[in-house]
Amino acid sequence: MPNRCVTSLMVLFLVTCWSTPLSHAQTQEVEVDIRGVKVKIPDLKLRDQDGNEIRFYSDLIKDKVIVLTFFYTSCNYLCTMQGKVFSELQSLLGDRLGKSVFLISVTTDPARDNPEKLKAWGARYKIRPGWTLVTGDVTEMNKLLIRFTGNKAGSEMHLPATFVANDKDGRWTSAVGTFAPQEILGAVNSVSGH
Repeated sequence: MPNRCVTSLMVLFLVTCWSTPLSHAQTQEVEVDIRGVKVKIPDLKLRDQDGNEIRFYSDLIKDKVIVLTFFYTSCNYLCTMQGKVFSELQSLLGDRLGKSVFLISVTTDPARDNPEKLKAWGARYKIRPGWTLVTGDVTEMNKLLIRFTGNKAGSEMHLPATFVANDKDGRWTSAVGTFAPQEILGAVNSVSGH
């Protein structure tokens, strides 16, 4: 199915989920409730666009308000749209970016998307501190990608999925589709109580 057809089938279904408070003990996985579905988030060792080793849950999500999406650098349609939306969203967030709200873009093509490619992709969208692009070992990335997207690494056919969370309060929401930055900001404000 061509990307344009996929996009035309997208519908907005932002629904805020209230989960029970999470236990943030030193574990390898943390379970969250995303729209009534229990998802175990692995605390994988990944690399950011600068080549720094980071932990997916401990460093990027734990106790933070985040917006999480998936992309790959050679995508010329949906991922380009997502990059533009996140670029505008970081401007709308202003001083909140990197202080109280964090953006995370995870590659679905870790075999090709090394930190250098992530950095070049990010430069196209003028990413600022507070927006992190991540990649990692394909086997490890599959643990993350399958749980959030239903697909293994390298799948070029993907639906744009966005997750907005206040991990400290255990509030998660998700949406499939491409949205205006103002809509995502509204979801951020909803989960953060801003």
